[in-house]
Parts: sequence; C-alpha cells; structure tokens
Amino acid sequence: MEMIDMKFNLPNWAKKKVNPTHHGFDDVKRLHIEGKTQIQLPDLDELKNWSKLHGWPRPWFGFKKSFVTKMFESPETFSMGLSAGIVLHIPIKQHTFTSQDMAELDALYYDREDMGALGQRPVSWGSLVERLREIRRLVEAGVEVHIDDKVLTTWQSFYSWAHGRYHALEDGYDSWIGDDDT
Repeated sequence: MEMIDMKFNLPNWAKKKVNPTHHGFDDVKRLHIEGKTQIQLPDLDELKNWSKLHGWPRPWFGFKKSFVTKMFESPETFSMGLSAGIVLHIPIKQHTFTSQDMAELDALYYDREDMGALGQRPVSWGSLVERLREIRRLVEAGVEVHIDDKVLTTWQSFYSWAHGRYHALEDGYDSWIGDDDT
C-alpha cells in the first residue's frame, strides 16, 4: 500500500479511520487541506484500473495527487474514492493524559545520576523531550489535549504548560520540545 502521510507525526493510537457515513465530508476535506489526514492507497495498478472504470483521471505523472484531488471534489466522489480501497485516517478529537501518565513524565524529569562532587545530572531528559514532542504534535494536529486542569489547543498553550511544569529543560537540555530536527 502506498501512503500519503499527514504532516504531523502522530502515534497510531491518536488516529481514527474515516467512515463516510460517520465523518462529514467538509470536516475531512478541511483536515486534508490542513495536512491532517493520512491516506493509504491500495495497489496503484488496481487503483488505476478502478479509475478507468469510473471515468476518473489517470495521468502518467502525478496519478496519486490527481486521484486524491478528484476524491475531495464532492461528497459523492469522496464516498466513491473510499470505496476504491482507500483507507483514510484523521486525528482523534481529544485525549486526556491521566495522573499516571503525568507521574511517568515527572519521573523522567526528576531522574538523576549522582556525579559525586559535580552534583547530579539528569539522565532521562531525552526520553521526556520525545514524549513532550508527542504531546505537542497532538496539539498541532488539532487534538484537544487535557492535562492536569488545563486544556491545550494551541502551540502556545502547550508551551506554557510544558515550560511551567518542566522549566529546567529549556536551559538545561540542548534538544528542545519545539524542534523535531534535534
């Protein structure tokens, strides 16, 4: 299966499969335009044959893009496209982090190695940063994230929460939660 990925690297548990009878076309189209969909295409030869049978374009170059563009033309073409074996995922609407989830993150933050006269050195901040990036990606993908008594819906709300809870990370760790390139 060919994959057209969303621009947000979400874990599988944070995605749900689109069913045209349960998900409104306009909402899914908006998510697609925003780069918040993941599309799995079946075998391209089979999809090209399907397109031929249904009168959809089959250009030599850019077939996948052409197919997806046609699929999002209308609610009817959307349903037809999904019936061709397309599997489409969108982000879940919301996620709540439990007190146990937070205890795990806090444990990573406070995990230290005794360096004798040099003091203590954090040893699990790399793992913590990766977990915080996952939360950030959820928020960026439009998932409403509930943590503690806060609801995170924007990058700024995420950053305020993360910096408030794990303030030493920004100054004490080279890799930061807002940067996926490190």
